[in-house]
Amino acid sequence: MPDEGDSDPIERYFRPRPETPAGPTGPMGQAEADPPGEGVTVDGVPAPRVAVETPRGPRRPRAAQRHRSAVNARRQRRFLMVTGAMSAFVLLGSGGAWAFQNYVTDTLGKLKIEGLGGDDGGPKGAMTILVAGVDRREGLTPEQLKAAKLGRHEGERSDTMMLVHVSREHDRISLISLPRDSLVTIPSHRSNGSEGAKGTLVPSRQGKLTWAYQFGGPDLTVSTIRRATGVSIDHYIEVNFYGFVNMVDALGGVDVCVEEPVHDRKSGLRLPAGKTHVDGLRALAFTRARYNLTGGSDLGRIDRQQQFMAALMKQALSSKTLSDPVKSTRFLRATLKSLRVDEDLAENLPELADQMKDLSPDDVTFVKIPLVSDNHMTPINGSAPQSTVLWDSRGAASVFAKIRRDESFTKPKPKPTASPTRDPNAPTVQPQDISVVVRNGVGTRGLAARAAGDLKEVGFRTLVPPGVARTGLRNTHIQYGPANADAAKTLAAALPGAKLKEKSSLGDTIQIIVGADWNGAERVEFPDLPGATPSPGSGPQTSTASQKLCK
Repeated sequence: MPDEGDSDPIERYFRPRPETPAGPTGPMGQAEADPPGEGVTVDGVPAPRVAVETPRGPRRPRAAQRHRSAVNARRQRRFLMVTGAMSAFVLLGSGGAWAFQNYVTDTLGKLKIEGLGGDDGGPKGAMTILVAGVDRREGLTPEQLKAAKLGRHEGERSDTMMLVHVSREHDRISLISLPRDSLVTIPSHRSNGSEGAKGTLVPSRQGKLTWAYQFGGPDLTVSTIRRATGVSIDHYIEVNFYGFVNMVDALGGVDVCVEEPVHDRKSGLRLPAGKTHVDGLRALAFTRARYNLTGGSDLGRIDRQQQFMAALMKQALSSKTLSDPVKSTRFLRATLKSLRVDEDLAENLPELADQMKDLSPDDVTFVKIPLVSDNHMTPINGSAPQSTVLWDSRGAASVFAKIRRDESFTKPKPKPTASPTRDPNAPTVQPQDISVVVRNGVGTRGLAARAAGDLKEVGFRTLVPPGVARTGLRNTHIQYGPANADAAKTLAAALPGAKLKEKSSLGDTIQIIVGADWNGAERVEFPDLPGATPSPGSGPQTSTASQKLCK
């Protein structure tokens, strides 16, 4: 393996010269033959060594002289390196953009995917990108696989999916998370060997969304999501576990937060309560964990994945990262090596990234699809009943219609209106627009399900994750993230006496921990005052990337 210094084309010109052994000299006292590699060389030819005659003969350099020679060599080396850097800036100004685009295009993995379409292939106008986090582990060491609790089975499954919609002016981004266990119809396709003989025709049938990638890779995933959403998908991006770990490590880690200490044996995740700075492997466990965390389900994973993406975006856009050439270069390399994208996007990715360079976390909105249930038990293709995620058809249709029309999911805040008789705690959000996670805080069997039924009767949408949040809770608690302060007022009006508490770690989630004092829910009356929103229908839960960050 070559010496590390050999990689630097300048290094060899300024290596310290070893002492020359006594040997035959020429008439001027000059050594007739230098040892190989000794002294300053130009194009492989050794420079002549000249001895200076004095009354005492040729002088040997003293220690101070040798020190000055080394200092001068370092100065010359620094001068050449600065000159090289200046040349690089000139190159960037003249042809660097072209060179950078070629580097990105050559480094990215490219996929030819059927079913994409909708734009002209260039970074213009509105576009929708399908992003898939894929359970592919090549590149991870056995030690990393063991630490991340990924098991030995080689992956070819989609672990996370979302639609990323870029607005027409490229000034805002909407990210719609698609639960991996969503009950969808998988279109007919040719078997890849996982469903029978390879090449045989598999008819259209129901299944979980994550199965589409396992059965037919990116092509079948694109066609399945297009059929389920009615949205034209323009581009495709895929990131694997190996790239995920390296991207986080290249940034020096990210901040995540949890309300209570976590020890999840299945994912290997251990976190104390509050904020923690995690490396790539722990970030991977954080986004994949499904147990021992608030909202321990597919939806809980989505919350954590959105929190992680917000933290990753903040870290990547921070001045410390952008101004650090080593860190920014590592992040770029790790990102490019971890991605596979469709061929058209590979050609236009540098230009698209440049157009969106001024976006901030406030310009990125996370959107949740309204659901009927996150634990819908149903037999699939004659099998025993399985747990699936069932979308609210009306609410989901509204979300996807906004994407097709390139509409924003956030509304400008209304100007405050003078109203001396208005109660600041008066509810303004309709129950049908609020999705509540209902958890058992007593331990009594079936208490959470009973409370969820009471809330449904007065109009709320509810989710009941498995397990018990705690035992022995006397008073019912309403806990909510900053994005749901107004929704919490409506819930508090339906549950007189419940304790209200904001928790920043919940993001856009609102939950009820049912206590022993549970006595049903009351129907909420809305005052005819400015700010009330008496519009019917199920709306999506939204939050910005800034609201997802740990406080």
